[in-house]
Amino acid sequence: MSSYRILIVDDEPIIRLGLQQTIPWGKYQIDKVEIACDGLDAIRIIDELGGIDLVLSDVRMPNMDGLQLASYLHKNHPQTKTMLISGYDEFAYAKKAIQSGVKDYLLKPVDINELESKVNTLVNELEEEHNVKNESRQKEIKNTIFQQVYHFPEDTVNPNRYLDNKIYPFISTVKEYDKQTAHLSEQGLASFNEQWKDTIEQTTKMLGFDTVSIFVHCNQLLTCLIQPIDSEINPIQVAEIIKDKHSFSFIWSDSVINVMDLKNKYNQLKTVYDYLPLIREHDVIFSNYQMDRPDMQTYPYKIEKELIDTLFHRKPIQHNQVGKKITDLFDYFRSHSFLLQEVQEVCSRMLKVIMKEYEALLGEISVKLDCHFLKELDLILFNSYSSIQYLFEQDLELIIKKLAHHKIEKADWLIKQAEEYIKEYFRTTIKVQEVADVINVSSNYFSTLFKQKTGENFNEYVNKLRVDEAKTLLINTPFKVSEISRQVGFQEYKYFVSVFKKFSGLTPTNYRKLTAIE
Repeated sequence: MSSYRILIVDDEPIIRLGLQQTIPWGKYQIDKVEIACDGLDAIRIIDELGGIDLVLSDVRMPNMDGLQLASYLHKNHPQTKTMLISGYDEFAYAKKAIQSGVKDYLLKPVDINELESKVNTLVNELEEEHNVKNESRQKEIKNTIFQQVYHFPEDTVNPNRYLDNKIYPFISTVKEYDKQTAHLSEQGLASFNEQWKDTIEQTTKMLGFDTVSIFVHCNQLLTCLIQPIDSEINPIQVAEIIKDKHSFSFIWSDSVINVMDLKNKYNQLKTVYDYLPLIREHDVIFSNYQMDRPDMQTYPYKIEKELIDTLFHRKPIQHNQVGKKITDLFDYFRSHSFLLQEVQEVCSRMLKVIMKEYEALLGEISVKLDCHFLKELDLILFNSYSSIQYLFEQDLELIIKKLAHHKIEKADWLIKQAEEYIKEYFRTTIKVQEVADVINVSSNYFSTLFKQKTGENFNEYVNKLRVDEAKTLLINTPFKVSEISRQVGFQEYKYFVSVFKKFSGLTPTNYRKLTAIE
């Protein structure tokens, strides 16, 4: 509720002092009671005060009477509520004065109860007018705030209309918003943000301020404290009180501003927002904040090289070592005061280097992955080093798993191609290098991979095919054993006999005899 001022005007000191001192004005929201001896004295006091809420004046006074005073107030201070005190013989005359803006009148001698009742009525009118005016002002300021934030055409607003409307804007945000809200449903998320907004508005209301709050992002609430017409905002005091009560991070305006300057101030607040991860958790940061940083941050080439070495040159990949290198990388970001945008750029570049390494290793197989750092991150959601580190760890884990799968698929495809070639040419003098060349890999890699996939080395696999072919020929043809030896790819007869006996337990001749008897 508002408080009001009244001016008692009477040329008789005992009457004006009596009215000033005997009535419990505070009961009617009147905290200041001024007195004047005539109309001219009243005008002087009103002009010095810059206006008055209520005037209680006698009609008959020297220099300037009550009716003249009422006429002056009606013309120059129309918001002032004027009430006249008149004698019976002045009553008809005073009654006409109502048409000139006088709100009410009293007959002498004054009935104190009647006076208090009429004062109470006028105060209620003042309060209602104040509320209507305040609501209208609030609506105008709110519309202007929306216009400034959302860039409505400026010609829709008359700047001169809002020159006296002062606000104090600040942005609040939730640290690691992504982690705190990851488990919430759409409805739960809406409730989370609504509770956040209510917390800010209720706290500022307790401090005596009306506010307009707008979610400019799901994790950015822009709040504008509206400066009361008759008081000042102390930004530091407000900032400290809210900071002590709630766990949000804040970027405060460095000063109270005119509402028409909000667009520029909001852009300044957004710029300073980038520095939040570099500020100690309980520090207050203002829109004029400046940090001494080099123009260009040094790229962590050494850590990148160590990470790639850990991924590609150590078999098998040791996940604890990969995790250590990621930790080293983000420790580097913190110690060198990287902004989150710079962190994102480094991680994105590093991820692309790693992808190229993998694709080079896998040859023609191109890998398509849905990695966080292969697209733009929302750094208002992921607004801390730890949030971004978690995403980077996820991306590397995805690459390691997916590309290992691709690697297995390629290995299976290579061995299938090799087996088809060997089955076609095992009757010739086929060699490891020949098959390796066909599938375009090194002989050492092929030998290792072939053993892993088939469980047999190259020579064992080829000799088994040759022995199986020899068995068919021994049973179904009259060819000599030495001829069969050459047909299946053996150049030396004795070696053929040795290999055949190893796989079948019999010499070729005994195998033919045994199968012939059967």
